[in-house]
Amino acid sequence: MNQIIQRTWIALLVIVVMFGCGAHRLKQAQDSYHQAVQIEAQLSFEETEPTADPLEGASQALRNYRIALSLTDEALEKHAENLKKDHLYGTALMLKALCQWRVAALDEEADQDKIREIIEDIDTRVKEENITLGTRDKVLLRALPGLREHALGLHQSDLKKARRLFESALSTLEESLSSVNPPEDHPVRAYIRLAQMRTLRAWRWIEFPDRPKDLTERKNWNDEWNAKYVVYRNKLVSLMQANRGLRARVENMDIDFGYEPENQE
Repeated sequence: MNQIIQRTWIALLVIVVMFGCGAHRLKQAQDSYHQAVQIEAQLSFEETEPTADPLEGASQALRNYRIALSLTDEALEKHAENLKKDHLYGTALMLKALCQWRVAALDEEADQDKIREIIEDIDTRVKEENITLGTRDKVLLRALPGLREHALGLHQSDLKKARRLFESALSTLEESLSSVNPPEDHPVRAYIRLAQMRTLRAWRWIEFPDRPKDLTERKNWNDEWNAKYVVYRNKLVSLMQANRGLRARVENMDIDFGYEPENQE
């Protein structure tokens, strides 16, 4: 599900191999993270039909995220100065945050507040230690609380609490873009819009899994949710025209959501 983030990190791998031990550990962590991303992608309908067993795939992804998290912690603890010298310290901090987010999302028994502590720590380090984050990482730092709320909402049995989490997630994700304002064609914009569409899809199906039954009520209900969905979808139209992979993912999500575009973009 994190394919866009994965692609934007590939260039870093080429750079990382040229540096020292800290960068080597970071590369190993990145490799493990990418393997987990690939496994999760195989469980999602957004890329294609699922090709992995859900339970086995989720378990393997969790293991890889934990390995990546451990390796990143080692790099940050033992090779902080080298990472700072090589301008990779901010990258390592964000990789740690992303790994912790996925660990918490896949393991209900994991510390669900740990990601908040990591985000606060990154904020402090950026301010006090003059750590530089790239555009993508600045957006993701602001978006992570919303991504965490999405994951928490998925595990809620109380519909009111789930609704509050999903509403907050959508708002936080929107703020991550407005506060950083990345270029219109930056890949992180597509990532955030897709995340919002996933949240809206989850909110819709959790709150209304089997209803309404009445055809008139169903039409009104579908119109309301489609209106919300299309707001986020329309933000992707120009990016979809230049990216066939993104277009395919959105079209697959349309089917899963139950949305039928009136016109082809």
